Amino acid sequence: MMGNVVIASDSQSVSKEIVDPYQVYTYELMTQQIDQLAAAYPELIEVKSIGTTGFGRDIKAVKLGKGDASILIDGSQHAREWMGTNLILYMIDRYAYAYEHNMRYEHYPVRQLLDQCSIWFVPMVNPDGVALQQEGLNAFPESYHAYLLSMNGGSTNFKRWKANATGIDINRQYPAMWTGIRNSPQYPTFKNYKGSEPVETAEALSMIRFTYESDPEIALSYHTSGEVLYWHFNTASEYVARDKKMADTISGMTGYSQIKPEKDPSGGGFTDWFIVQFGRPGFTAELGPYQEETELPLWTFTDIWEKNQSLGLFLASEGYKLWRERYPIEKVEENIQLLEPVQLYNRPSDSFPTGGELKEARVTSDARMGDWYRIPTWLGPRWVRLNQAAYLHGHSESYPNHINLKEKTAIYKYPKANEAELLGQLEPQEVETLERWNDWILIRTWSGDGWIQEKK
Repeated sequence: MMGNVVIASDSQSVSKEIVDPYQVYTYELMTQQIDQLAAAYPELIEVKSIGTTGFGRDIKAVKLGKGDASILIDGSQHAREWMGTNLILYMIDRYAYAYEHNMRYEHYPVRQLLDQCSIWFVPMVNPDGVALQQEGLNAFPESYHAYLLSMNGGSTNFKRWKANATGIDINRQYPAMWTGIRNSPQYPTFKNYKGSEPVETAEALSMIRFTYESDPEIALSYHTSGEVLYWHFNTASEYVARDKKMADTISGMTGYSQIKPEKDPSGGGFTDWFIVQFGRPGFTAELGPYQEETELPLWTFTDIWEKNQSLGLFLASEGYKLWRERYPIEKVEENIQLLEPVQLYNRPSDSFPTGGELKEARVTSDARMGDWYRIPTWLGPRWVRLNQAAYLHGHSESYPNHINLKEKTAIYKYPKANEAELLGQLEPQEVETLERWNDWILIRTWSGDGWIQEKK
């Protein structure tokens, strides 16, 4: 068993593994085990499809954690480099188990980190290509076999295959100096063909859309092979020191050599695009000893895991720091009563709506940023903007009673009166009281409920 660097508070070693990384992960097996992980950790793991390939395979994304901040880790952009899928699945398995049992990985407090920063994983960006590399022609309709063979020089051995099933290299599809990509064939083939235009593949488009949606602080892309680390792509001068410091830590953890920045790099890669588009750290790690034109053997996983097992947690801790710089939230413990439905957001920004809303509710917020408050919901912690709905600071109290109104009294839809919320004027009468908030009283009348302000 691997992963015994996890230290439990009761000194027990890690057990109950769902993922066996010493096997070939086909698309079908990966999908099955993702579902098993989600079933085992329903409060911690979320699974979604971020797109569909040309042959109908879903590109799965797995969210691990409950944090507002996020980072993104992907694997298998290149078909023969599916060892990254094994690593990612095992990482999800071990981190989830450590979270559930409040354990540590080395010095990383897993539960605390994943409550602050979620990790989004895309274990297999290129499922069509992986299926072709692992299973050959049998993974595709017979009507497509001749075209696949033509792209592979007539050979039925697809072990060298890197591209997707249409012969386009996904990691040369991203719009980062795409026109300047060097050494691209002029036609679809097993590797390096950049396509006729950027983002023409479903896989690259899905990754770009999902990256905007998840808005990660850091991106890490796992490839094979050679044990090297790419960290710089036309990085803005103000970010070089920040990113180099992280790269040095990653190199220290993994032993991977850093590729020196180039003045005129050949682009098109996912992290190339991420670095330029977001101005945030992006890393491409080449796993395992150099292997020429085929996949890494499974026995290399032991060393790969030893070098990478804590990397996701390190990046989550760094991602949370970067997120706090962009979102200076403060911890609070504040009671709020929502008096009408309010939109829910994944982050304290109008750019990240969940598409859901919360009905009238009494909640306790644990964090705020300006007029944004984080509250518990059935979706987990989410953000509301209190300028979008009527609310009370604090909770009203039950106040079952009857009172006599001795003069004309204004009745309002909500407390904190303004003319727009005036429902009308009540004649002197006896009314039933329901709730009280400061000097406001919720009453029931023949025409409905409303708030009146207690006379001084």
